[in-house]
Amino acid sequence: MFTVVKVLNNNIVLALTEAQNEVVVFGTGIGFKKKKGDTLDESAISKTFYSDQTSPLESQLTAIPTDILLLTEKIIRVGEEMLNKKLGSSVLFSLSDHLTFAIQRHEEKIAYENPIVWEIPHLYFQEYQIGKKALTIIQKMMGISFEDTEASLIALHFVNAQIDGQSMGDTIKMTHLTKEIVKIIQNIFEMILDKSSINYSRFITHLRYFIVRQETNQPPQQMDDSLKELIQDRYMKSYACGLIIKEMLKREFNWNVTEDELVFLVIHIERITKEHQKNK
Repeated sequence: MFTVVKVLNNNIVLALTEAQNEVVVFGTGIGFKKKKGDTLDESAISKTFYSDQTSPLESQLTAIPTDILLLTEKIIRVGEEMLNKKLGSSVLFSLSDHLTFAIQRHEEKIAYENPIVWEIPHLYFQEYQIGKKALTIIQKMMGISFEDTEASLIALHFVNAQIDGQSMGDTIKMTHLTKEIVKIIQNIFEMILDKSSINYSRFITHLRYFIVRQETNQPPQQMDDSLKELIQDRYMKSYACGLIIKEMLKREFNWNVTEDELVFLVIHIERITKEHQKNK
């Protein structure tokens, strides 16, 4: 059961759950003729966002125009469908803030330059497609046409939202590091990986979680010693590549990649390079 705290407009309501947790509720006509204390019709709810921050939701929402909230909710729903996964509530607020300032920049004709935008389509192909779809939604709902570089910036929010507790700064750092790891692999194997392939997307996903584990000192799944020796002997070039990446991470970030973690990385390097050669 959801109890109305504040009606933001006919389609957005700030409410409380039975456990007295704050929640932003979206739904066509969900707030029509509702007042504080009323119960919401749950069959009319299309999306809910719970607070995962210490500050009250109402104070977070006051700075965001309701048309931006509706726009953001639409983009998130499309993004979740394309990713086939549910995202955390924080993306509503981070993406709303981004869109608010992006529209302001557009209206004031302020150029925003960041070299990272050119890497996003290659590193995060699926999320970039969400960003491109978002530009179409923005044009339809707001009448604003952005350059394709804005799709890259929107994509970063969907990359960020898939890893719990990660800040946008962490995501940007991870993006730069992922680019460097891919560059090492391509140089050693003398190939250009197909950035639009499903195999590449899977590899990038592995790298994301590999990097997060290094940053947070999370241990990987342990591997049998005999299997590690077999992989080292059978995948010699991929293992050598993994060692170079390990040395780079030690030099640049003082990360100590474990042997188990290294072998898992080697398996993924072997898979992505072999699949590339097979599909040439």
